Amino acid sequence: MLKLDIRVKILVLILANILMFKMMTLNLHLVIAVLFTLYLGVNSNFRRMMNLFLIYMFFTVYEMYFSHTVTLKVIDSFLLLTSLMYKTLYFPLCAGIALVSSSKVSELICFLRQIRLPKKVIIVLAVLFRFFPVLLTDYKLIRNSLKIKGIGVNRGYYLLHPIKFFEYVFVPYVIISTNIANELSVSCLCRGLDNENEPTSFVELKFKIQDYIFSILVIIGFVYIMFMR
Repeated sequence: MLKLDIRVKILVLILANILMFKMMTLNLHLVIAVLFTLYLGVNSNFRRMMNLFLIYMFFTVYEMYFSHTVTLKVIDSFLLLTSLMYKTLYFPLCAGIALVSSSKVSELICFLRQIRLPKKVIIVLAVLFRFFPVLLTDYKLIRNSLKIKGIGVNRGYYLLHPIKFFEYVFVPYVIISTNIANELSVSCLCRGLDNENEPTSFVELKFKIQDYIFSILVIIGFVYIMFMR
């Protein structure tokens, strides 16, 4: 795993959100997507990287070769719209997952304190930072508990039974997510994030050689992409 400073990862996330609005050709978008996929792979895990990239390649191949051959306009319109949304969000999605997967909450809090953000904003961002990974874990626990009861064992089960998905998965998921948000908020308050005194931290953010090299390469690539014709 490539260990980068959290400020570098936040920089990559910001640039990814800007690139999201850049008009580019299909080939250029594919090249940049491969780079973000590799970035995700070295900061997260290989399976997650491959799952996201395979979905990206499915939409890319469909857009290049099959979008004009499908006779059902409803399916064609749905796939093209889904492809547009997914490929538009792919850069920040990879950068965001890499940031959350490879960074600690203490690093984020230390950075937010350095840039003098209000304590209420820090608490909100710290809760959000931990919310989605915990939510994903609980979703897997719900799916596993249902499989023990013989529900949702086969692939595509919830596509064939959407009402059961809402009954068995979605409703408990919403209730659990509410409880998780409350618990994380209480956890942040118990750690003294709202303390009015001068905060102290055991975490020290410091740039290393790989951080400087990676940041320079990312900025050069970003400037080249933004101003190329």
